[in-house]
Amino acid sequence: MTMGHVQVRLEPITKNNYRECMRLTVADQQKTHVAPNAKSLGEAYAFYDTARPFAVYHEDAMIGFVLLRDLPELSCYYISQFMIDQNFQRQGYGRQAMELLIEMLRSEHLYPIIRLCFVDGAEDAKNLYLGLKFRLTGEMDAGEVIMELDLDTVG
Repeated sequence: MTMGHVQVRLEPITKNNYRECMRLTVADQQKTHVAPNAKSLGEAYAFYDTARPFAVYHEDAMIGFVLLRDLPELSCYYISQFMIDQNFQRQGYGRQAMELLIEMLRSEHLYPIIRLCFVDGAEDAKNLYLGLKFRLTGEMDAGEVIMELDLDTVG
């Protein structure tokens, strides 16, 4: 691994790469914290009008997955799924992918807020989001902690 700024990019999930996305996995101890990508792709299909599934790539390798939902009724973006494959974790890719997503959404100007949730006890996820300036809302949903980021604040 080279130090410095590692480049990642987001590409839409399509009929050409969805199988590769379904092969991405997290470590066994994280499986209670992250839904399988096949489930999230099912959600993307069911909510096709508001869902935007993205693969996270580093060079030619798909290393992660993000399911973004537009929620006009709540006037926010919602990150329904975010994962980095177990073989690529702890290398800064997750943070870079989230920074890229935040900048993309900030430039769209559709909604002022990004919301997400994580399983209570998933400290790595919590610390990543806090480091990206998400704040705890104090709300819980089905055992998951809800956080949000105000896109109007300077990053």
